[in-house]
Amino acid sequence: MIFVLYAMLSKLISAESTATEQTRDYCSLPDAIYADGVSAADFGATGWSYANADNWADLVVTCGGSYQSPIDIVTSGTTSEAIQPKINYKSKDVGTGYEEANKPYTKEYEGEYSEIEVTDASGSVYRYYAKQFHIHTPSEHTIDGKYFDLEIHFVHQAIQDDEQDCNKVKNKLTVFGLMFSQSTSAADYDAFKPWFDSNVTGEVDSFDLNDFFSKMSDVTYYHYNGSLTTLPCSQTVNWVVFQQPLPISPAQLKQFQDFLGDSTLFPIKHNNRPIQHLNGRKIFKGTAITAGVTELPEGQASFAQTLFMVILMTILIQ
Repeated sequence: MIFVLYAMLSKLISAESTATEQTRDYCSLPDAIYADGVSAADFGATGWSYANADNWADLVVTCGGSYQSPIDIVTSGTTSEAIQPKINYKSKDVGTGYEEANKPYTKEYEGEYSEIEVTDASGSVYRYYAKQFHIHTPSEHTIDGKYFDLEIHFVHQAIQDDEQDCNKVKNKLTVFGLMFSQSTSAADYDAFKPWFDSNVTGEVDSFDLNDFFSKMSDVTYYHYNGSLTTLPCSQTVNWVVFQQPLPISPAQLKQFQDFLGDSTLFPIKHNNRPIQHLNGRKIFKGTAITAGVTELPEGQASFAQTLFMVILMTILIQ
């Protein structure tokens, strides 16, 4: 079970904007391989839960694969990456907020999204749309055996268009994992507030990804090839997990924990998958060089101020 917010990674200031439908073409994810006697209908609210997470492979064969996530990141066993390609968040000229939609196990917000470009060691550029973000509590990944209070996943899916051949994109998803630890000095994150606003309808304000990254003093990250952490456990994810936990206020953390504790959908009061075996995979360590923000040209600022984030990272697409 998973909370989901579809996230536009830009900050909008126009009060006159109205929601518009946007067509996105994504590279297809691998088809789910169901176990005998299991069908797509078993993905519904009663078909799986974290209470039987150890038995997910009985529903979907992929969940028993050798490249599964999450994992324990043992820092002493990581390999430093020697190259310095980049990840680039591109601004959008227009956009409007989110449109709320509720589904089993999810709370979604759809809207305009930014674009991410990932350059590998050979200079090849792979393009993704920032599709959604969601939260797990406690964390799914561990670092040297340590769990964190909360983990947020920013999910990007490869773009399908005339400029990109999906057959050449090995990992159809790139996911950033950010950890959070409770801190009494932390301010509330505006991006989290819509989760608990029962009156949210229509447009919802967007957020700035830099609200999270600007709080990092150590931008060390770990990169490995893995999978989705929920069914169908597709093994097509390029994971980038940041080492430094961000602060979260006790009040906001309690809101997430209370939701899990009060909901009949979460009988075991958490939504994190158990740690999976590494199975010989390499974990690479890198450090972001810069993280900056650039505003739209002056002529466009009257409609919407969109933030542009560039993160130069030592990341190798395996």
